Amino acid sequence: MSEAKKSIGEILQDMGRVTQEDIERALEHQRREGGYFGQALVALGVVQQGELEWGLASQFEIPYIFPEASAVDPETAGLVTPEWALANGALPIARIDDRLTLAVDSPLKTETAEELARKTGLKVELALASSASIRKVIREVFSRDETERDELNETDAVTTHELRSLAHRDGARSWGLSVRGDRALGWYHGRQGTRRFRLRTGWNELLERSLSPSPAERLPARGEGAWMAQFREGGGHSVVDVKGLSTAAGYELLFTPREEDEDEPHVPEPPEEILDELRLILQEGGLILAVRSAPERLGWQLLPHLPDLLLPQGHRSLHLSTREGPPPPRAILTLPLEGPDTATQRRLKELREFRFDSVAVELDKGHHGIWEATLELAPVIFVHLFREHEPGASEKGEEPASAPEGVTWILDVEKETDGAWTWSLEPVEG
Repeated sequence: MSEAKKSIGEILQDMGRVTQEDIERALEHQRREGGYFGQALVALGVVQQGELEWGLASQFEIPYIFPEASAVDPETAGLVTPEWALANGALPIARIDDRLTLAVDSPLKTETAEELARKTGLKVELALASSASIRKVIREVFSRDETERDELNETDAVTTHELRSLAHRDGARSWGLSVRGDRALGWYHGRQGTRRFRLRTGWNELLERSLSPSPAERLPARGEGAWMAQFREGGGHSVVDVKGLSTAAGYELLFTPREEDEDEPHVPEPPEEILDELRLILQEGGLILAVRSAPERLGWQLLPHLPDLLLPQGHRSLHLSTREGPPPPRAILTLPLEGPDTATQRRLKELREFRFDSVAVELDKGHHGIWEATLELAPVIFVHLFREHEPGASEKGEEPASAPEGVTWILDVEKETDGAWTWSLEPVEG
């Protein structure tokens, strides 16, 4: 008779990572909170996520790997779509004869392996890796072809918004632009010294839209200028001090953020890795994305900016709103949602003839008819889900709003007590 498979607790105990007392604490946490035993150990701080994954690989007798995009066979990865890979947390990374290695973020994803086996006719073998490493490889592998086709040669190029976010993450106090004729660079001085980036095509138009007053309004053709401006980004705004130097050869701009107004907090853009994943999903031709947020106003401020972040320039997008907020980008047409639901439904049906590229809508509970009419307006839908508020209740303690039928992905964003933003993109199960 073969030896019984050890539990994850026994494996970690054999490794010297947990004690019997730790196991009992985790079991009590699991009884109280639910979920898996291993996640209880992580939640209690007994083990790190990587140690848990290593132990799970041992428990299920599958290899634990550290995947790299450069080692993945593009033809093998191409057996699945980017959306399938992201939704399943899995990617085929290697093939030898009729055997296919599938990197997964959980050893329990046997149904995913069976689905791929049926699709390809190959024998699928699992290899375990962290969720973060798999998603990173998916982004890099499926972006390679796009980079090769990029006639503008914009590899590693950034927008002014991305430059500002990179500077902030690297602890830079200021960030700048250096323009000489057709050559434009962004830069900042952070923890690892001065970093320089090429600017993505259209950066100057984006800056003119985002900064008020803009350099065109305040910087002389030759000389120096200094002014205070609002920098609009991701549905919110922040205040920056701008300094400029201009000569016949070109100009320099230096931006220094001021302390944010607590009554009007800066609303950040989603992290670039999430934007990359959403762009990969959009390669399939459509997307219905729900946004949930805490605080709630972050969601409705961010919503009308998603088309500009994800769709090509020249998109035609509609924003259906129940409230007044910061002005959306110029490419977004905002219409109010007002009047009886039946009248609104008729109005939305009339809008189908305009064939918009995307629609962003704020959806209160119960507006099922409005939602059904919205789904017919465009192939790409962004919807902000409002919570139901009890008198005196805080947003933090509420159950997240459920997504209406048809939503395929959910973007959750939350501001933590320390001021940091957390983002997650997950597929809707079912």
